[in-house]
Amino acid sequence: MAVHDIVDTLWGQAPPDSAVNVVQRHIGALRRLLEPELRARGHSRWLVRGAGGYRLEVEPDSLDLLRFRALRQEAARSAHAGSPARATELLIEALRLWRAPVASDITPEVRSHPAFTAVDREYLSAVKEAADLALTAGPELGAGVLVALRQAAAQHPLDEALHARLIVVLASTGYQAEALDLYRTLRARLVEDLGLEPGPELRSAHQRVLHQTVPSHAAPPAVPEEGDPEPGEEAGTSVAAEGPPSTTATVPPAQLPPDLAVFTGRRRELAQVKALLPAPEERPSMVVISAIGGMVGIGKTTLAVHWAHQAADRFPDGQLYVDLRGFHPTGTIMSPGEAIGTFLEAFGVPTHRIPAELDAQTALYRSLLADRRVLIVLDNAQSVADHGAGPAAVGASSVRGGVSTTRPAGS
Repeated sequence: MAVHDIVDTLWGQAPPDSAVNVVQRHIGALRRLLEPELRARGHSRWLVRGAGGYRLEVEPDSLDLLRFRALRQEAARSAHAGSPARATELLIEALRLWRAPVASDITPEVRSHPAFTAVDREYLSAVKEAADLALTAGPELGAGVLVALRQAAAQHPLDEALHARLIVVLASTGYQAEALDLYRTLRARLVEDLGLEPGPELRSAHQRVLHQTVPSHAAPPAVPEEGDPEPGEEAGTSVAAEGPPSTTATVPPAQLPPDLAVFTGRRRELAQVKALLPAPEERPSMVVISAIGGMVGIGKTTLAVHWAHQAADRFPDGQLYVDLRGFHPTGTIMSPGEAIGTFLEAFGVPTHRIPAELDAQTALYRSLLADRRVLIVLDNAQSVADHGAGPAAVGASSVRGGVSTTRPAGS
């Protein structure tokens, strides 16, 4: 990448006089991050100078973007060869390499650079390809694609083609009611925000669910009708009270994004966060909430995730992560109900058993966390008590951790 392109990307039409020197300092910092053993003024193996700019020389398997593209190409070959299941597996593996939109930790002005938006479009295309293949790939693979579909739909709330696929895959994996509710919600959003009715692709997906023409692979557990005996009960027997929805998760959730292979600096901040936790042999009886605040692009998410990986073994009952989208370019801030709903699903609560009211969701959430040691990372919160950070971070008294990365108001 040419130096003048780097300057234009960082400062646009008004670069400072020291722009080139600042770029050189950034390059030096990147080289030390990639090669901690590199001596001052030494020749970098990975980030090299040439042709008026800098070039990153890496092997295909050493960069996640190149690995993602290779997996996607292999998936296309498998699909062409008539192996949709194998193609879906490869796309799921590729999508798992993604932790967030490209350059999500820097200013929106820089994020809008075509190089970044082009890579985001690659991710969206891969999600749509996986959704199309999942309809013939079987129930387990359909459920795997559903995770990526939900995340992508949350990041692109007005992408009709994406939501059409989410509706169809929901129905094919047994969530017909949720699929129909999603269509109603999206239609209302389109009418209110844009004054438009859903397009043909979205309407077609809706009709397929209504007429039950979607290939069905699985269905959620049936909910007994009022008056019907529970399985194993004789007709006429009564049940005093129904307990909370049972969870089906047999493996504790481990939702933390990948940690950096090399992490330098922030020793003081790491020590401060570590000091909030009791000694390993102690069993605490209080919630610990730590907020990491600061300007955009200073590495709040990286610090929080790095610390969370270091502390993960202290939380054997699970590590939860959610992006609250407090500063997402589209302005689609995650609601408290949406945040708690993702955590309930992580603990195996079927979607149709999650209460509609926030108070009931919160009560169920606290019940599930009772006597568990769980780490909760809430990313991109506008404030600790705002839009989901408060309800999602505070569970039962036995929850041992919560980290929220925030930005000061007005920064």
